[in-house]
Amino acid sequence: MESNFENEFRSYDKALTNLKELLKERFPRGLRLFDIRLRLAIDIEIDFKGEVSYTKTKEVKEVYALLVKLMESWNAYEALSKYVKGTGRYHIGEKIVYGGYSKEFLAEVSALSVLKEALDGIRSKCMSDSGFKKDFEELISKIQSEKNVSQALKEKCKTVLNNDASGIEIIALIYAQRNMYYHAAEAAKMGMEYANAAYLIKHLTVYFHKYVLKLATKIFEKEYERYKN
Repeated sequence: MESNFENEFRSYDKALTNLKELLKERFPRGLRLFDIRLRLAIDIEIDFKGEVSYTKTKEVKEVYALLVKLMESWNAYEALSKYVKGTGRYHIGEKIVYGGYSKEFLAEVSALSVLKEALDGIRSKCMSDSGFKKDFEELISKIQSEKNVSQALKEKCKTVLNNDASGIEIIALIYAQRNMYYHAAEAAKMGMEYANAAYLIKHLTVYFHKYVLKLATKIFEKEYERYKN
């Protein structure tokens, strides 16, 4: 596991264990499935032989492997969202999966600050690396022209570098990339240079894992208190 979110994972694992021990056989199947998917996404390592796939270079292999890991992480996030929607708790009921949790709840679980930190990292990279900035701006432009991305999602991605961005834009950006990769058959680098694409995907994945772990930990803790009483 990456050292970037070891503390978050320990807190997650402790809260999960407490809830499992309390509920035993009543532990919700939806949370069990989420936990399985999240652990797979965090632990997965991918390689390509290059015999059949067009992954002849180290750079191409790295970007595809990184994106598959991020997409698996998104699938785990959707599994959590499915459980939460079913409970009628913690969720504001929006249809858009990237904006389903209220800012108040995200602030309570310290998840919003994680997303803002992710935004700051992208801004800093853009300021220090003109090549990355150009590629990132072209990615945003590509999202704007993609028919498989909703207009609302396009608008949210356009504001990712705005000073008043809340942090939710990071989730929107990952969701847009997911839609482009799954539904538009977009290449993993999405028009960026491979080195810049690798940097962005790694950055998004680390902070997305932190975000999901914090979100799930608080949900486990709240569920524990609810069932305990």
